[in-house]
Amino acid sequence: MKKIIFTAIIIFTGLFISCEDFDVSNDNPDVALNISNNPELLLTQFQRNSIRGAVSYSWSEGNLMGQYGARIVFTEFDLFEWGDQSGAWNNFFISIRDAKALEQIAVEESIPSYEAVSKIMQVWMFNILTDMWGDIPYTEVAKANEENYFPVYDEQQFIYSDMIDKLKEANDILSGTNATLKGDLLFDGNLSKWRKFANSLRLRLALRLSKVDASKAQSIISEIYGNPSQYPVMESNIDNVILQFLSSNPDAHPVTEESVYRVGSYNEYRISENFVGILKSFNDPRLEFLADPTANSVENGTPEIQGMQNGIVDGPAYEYKGGDAFLSKFNIDYFYLQPNANDARLMLSSEVDFIFAEAAQRGWINADAKTFYEKGIQSNFEYWDVEMPTDYLSRTGVIYNGALETIINQKYISLFYTDYQGFIEFKRTGFPSTIKPGPDAFYSTYPSRFEYPSEEQSLNADNYNEAVNRMNGGDEITTKVWWEN
Repeated sequence: MKKIIFTAIIIFTGLFISCEDFDVSNDNPDVALNISNNPELLLTQFQRNSIRGAVSYSWSEGNLMGQYGARIVFTEFDLFEWGDQSGAWNNFFISIRDAKALEQIAVEESIPSYEAVSKIMQVWMFNILTDMWGDIPYTEVAKANEENYFPVYDEQQFIYSDMIDKLKEANDILSGTNATLKGDLLFDGNLSKWRKFANSLRLRLALRLSKVDASKAQSIISEIYGNPSQYPVMESNIDNVILQFLSSNPDAHPVTEESVYRVGSYNEYRISENFVGILKSFNDPRLEFLADPTANSVENGTPEIQGMQNGIVDGPAYEYKGGDAFLSKFNIDYFYLQPNANDARLMLSSEVDFIFAEAAQRGWINADAKTFYEKGIQSNFEYWDVEMPTDYLSRTGVIYNGALETIINQKYISLFYTDYQGFIEFKRTGFPSTIKPGPDAFYSTYPSRFEYPSEEQSLNADNYNEAVNRMNGGDEITTKVWWEN
């Protein structure tokens, strides 16, 4: 019996794969004989692959870059030896290839629900790619069937404008259809929630323009805020864009015992001293949930949480504060031993609250910044199922004082373990101001991006060189991306 076969041959770092031939056949007469009749298979595939990848990169790189976590051994990445992160690059571009194939099928077969969802997922993936690398292949991606094996690198300014437009298109498509959507791992086919995700993601992208095109950012955010029926957004944790994992492989959380992620590898990461310091300054009970007390303090009957400093060279890092037993791990029961307790977070409703709080603080929308700020905090406590103290909102450093820093510090907490978002927001705003290169870091300036994969330099050299020549600083991790300037 033949089985459904998806051939995924990576040609030129996965960017240039033709999606025109899917050999699909099966002896079972109940199974469709053409992939066009089973678009849900493509949807499930690229959702699973891209989201599991994002979760893994968030744990191993994103948490370090945002100084939520730190390493006690093999600390090179924490010293800013970031490499080119070709694994993440290839994973997202391969998933984008599949999403584009789904979009094409959806257009040809007139199934608008899949067309819109494909657009939204493409934007989510492209957004991570451009935020982390800058100019990237965009308009010419996955066009090997048109004999385009060497895609140009589009400028980030254009990419952002087009992504924002695509999200608006997706919302409009979904507003006019009740078509079914199968194979959806995120919302189980709930098109209303997909509309909310599209518009909420458009808010995230618009706010990223705050330093380079504030008028456009204001226009987009005010349009969405002022038209909730036309542009619905996430309003509570019910709307969260999360993937809830299952209790066994292949659908358990990838950074867990069930997924055969080594406990020794898990123990190489500790909660960051920076993150601990911020939470302790607010006497924030989320800290007791997110981290375990040190082994030494538990043994002595005086449990306490101690963070690891980022950016210390191997050797001294392992001995910091007395060593392994004197440093706190992330909650090992929740984040490691349970296969499906921890979600994959693409976007939480608390982020939308903080976006509106910042927009109000900047005078972009006619709203009360304090109300949205406090709603965002409450929402994040509820998401983690941690009871918020009755006096929390009136505590020093938490009480709303009209400052952007106050908003972003709480937004930073809420972005924990969400791909690279905490790091990206730090680069946009400079907050939390406590994030700084470690004592042994290779750079005194905090880096901004990943270098392009080495395969691009050899296999797509002309377009790579053109992109690098546009960059003020070249292909270095310290070169700022467009929206950061």
